[in-house]
Amino acid sequence: MFGEAVRQGRDIFDEGGVCAVCGARASFPPIRPGFSLRETRCSACGAARRTRDLARCVATAFSRPTAASISEVLDLLRPLRIFEAQASGPLHDALASLPGYLCSEFIPEAAAPGTTSGVGVRCEDLQALSFCDFSLDLVITQDVLEHVADPWRAFSEVWRVLAPGGRHVFTVPVHEGYATTARTELGEGVQHLLPPVHHGDPVRQGGSLVFTDFGDDLARRLGAMGCPTRVACHVPFYEPPDMPGIIDGDAYTLYQEARARGEKALFLHYNSTVFITERPRRSAL
Repeated sequence: MFGEAVRQGRDIFDEGGVCAVCGARASFPPIRPGFSLRETRCSACGAARRTRDLARCVATAFSRPTAASISEVLDLLRPLRIFEAQASGPLHDALASLPGYLCSEFIPEAAAPGTTSGVGVRCEDLQALSFCDFSLDLVITQDVLEHVADPWRAFSEVWRVLAPGGRHVFTVPVHEGYATTARTELGEGVQHLLPPVHHGDPVRQGGSLVFTDFGDDLARRLGAMGCPTRVACHVPFYEPPDMPGIIDGDAYTLYQEARARGEKALFLHYNSTVFITERPRRSAL
């Protein structure tokens, strides 16, 4: 799955001291020693490594292959209709000045999906987007689809709103060496198939429940759904034995211990992987 993308990760996506989000020459230390290298932060803007890799994928996909950062190609992105499923963060800050940029959080307690809350934040449900068919050139999701109850419905919704030539550029934690595994199923409420795992959430205290552990088969499964998807960047910090796998049994005990210490990022080691789903320009509408 990752052969060509690994080479791209080592050659093209080597940072060389320049942040692909803000364009600053910076350092990229881990949050704390031993924490996931996927989450190293830009000393200038705070963007995580996975966000920096996604930003460079966007810059090269929509502008020119040699683009080093979003900041240097903003004028080329200006005509695009962009939706990001996040209303804060360094990439949001870099794109917010673009006239076609929209962003949201999923905050149904504050606003109905498709409307704006009292504090000016748009609410969107990725499983039922309020946008018209074929209306967006770029959709960005960062580590959110694993927290969506029905991610396949969300992927289908994103595909519905992509215009011909449009792209969904996204990250999820990939459990390398494993097939995609549902941690829950929906019935009368959430039924746990595996013990509950939570990731950090900038909006909600207590974190976000993980509904799906995505595996090596993600791009293939999306292709089988009619959503052609490729791995655009894969930066291999870790070998599969160094990553948590599907968190259950003894691994779940280690996760709980790390969470109790406030050190989940010492346990949740993933490589940085960026996917792109693209609707062909000559697409049957």
